[in-house]
Amino acid sequence: MAHIAFFILPAAGHVNPTLSVARELVARGHRVTYALSENYRERVLATGAEFLPYVLDQDRFWDTMVPKQDAAEYTDQQEFVNMMTWMLDLTRQTLGDFERHFGGGDGDGDGRPDVFVCDPSSFWSGHILAAKWGVPVIRSTPTYVANEHWSLHPPVDTAEEQAEDPRTGALFEAVAELLAEHRVEKSIGDFAAEVHSGPALVYLPRAFQYAGDTFDEEVRFVGPCTSANSFHGEWEPPGTGRPLVLISLGTLYNKQPDFFRACVEAFRDTDWDVVVTHAGGVAEGELGDVPPHIRVYDFAPQGAVLAHASLMINHGGTSTVLQAVSEGVPVIAVPQMAELHATATRAEQLGVGAKVLRKDVTPERLRETALALTGSAEVRAAVARLRGEIEAAGGPAAAADAVEALLVPAAAAAA
Repeated sequence: MAHIAFFILPAAGHVNPTLSVARELVARGHRVTYALSENYRERVLATGAEFLPYVLDQDRFWDTMVPKQDAAEYTDQQEFVNMMTWMLDLTRQTLGDFERHFGGGDGDGDGRPDVFVCDPSSFWSGHILAAKWGVPVIRSTPTYVANEHWSLHPPVDTAEEQAEDPRTGALFEAVAELLAEHRVEKSIGDFAAEVHSGPALVYLPRAFQYAGDTFDEEVRFVGPCTSANSFHGEWEPPGTGRPLVLISLGTLYNKQPDFFRACVEAFRDTDWDVVVTHAGGVAEGELGDVPPHIRVYDFAPQGAVLAHASLMINHGGTSTVLQAVSEGVPVIAVPQMAELHATATRAEQLGVGAKVLRKDVTPERLRETALALTGSAEVRAAVARLRGEIEAAGGPAAAADAVEALLVPAAAAAA
């Protein structure tokens, strides 16, 4: 039995795809430990994994993760500084406790992991411990990966150039001191490169990744792994036999009552059933008079609703779009930021959905787009093709295989 430790960004879109992988690893007899914030305890324990909590300042985390891009003071550089500072502070806060928990200074802790599964967007405790102990790392990436052929973001300055910038110089010095303190003999540039390279689990089919055929087999495109996860109770379908649309903006961009009102109006006088989930983003009464064929929830089990849906309208979240397609459901994506624009565009390119910009959302536009997608034989064929790619990617079993593949060289090196 191997010990596998997950260090994942404490956001649902990053955590949820890993849970099915952890469940599969536990079923294969491995010990799995998650380092996560307290609010994920029940989800982790439900997989059979062990839970190692840390304290998270939720307000600061969400302010960091969802930058106020409409604010006058927002810049890409400021976002970089905010993220790096948050990652450094949380690494400092947690690293000593994690080292004592897993191995202590002399290996007398609760069992050093044999593999670390680390989210490159998360803090660095897992990467530093892996470097100290010579343990292999595999990245856990819920969205696109980058290489020399394609990247979601434009090239950034090198670590050396960043270190000379007064906005980041002191921050880089602090990171260098942290690495030296823990005897990680790497430059900041080399450490950053390792965080974003090497073996990877990518929760997309290769066909959905931009320039997907340029990545080697070390990058494992295992497809979405969220379908088996449900955290929001039971849901009963209306049983009318009519087409059904599921509408959601996720949990980060959900405070948009105008958008949800437009959706209500779009389907008010249609023969569709409608499920709206707003994740607490809409106060009671903000949607006005809602007809009975439109049901409004804070949350509903997404997989259960998609199993009966003809269409989904969402924010362009990658795992959400792919979960819909895996159920044979086309999407209207209303993207909210750069990554979501990329996903909405990719869905449109592959013929499985349509992209509608926030500024263009009207009841008429939503209704017309819904009818066009659901009435198109070409869209149905495209959804079927991508659904086949998702099934062929292998899901949690393929992801667990990729993690286990790192155990053999690790065992050989220790022999």
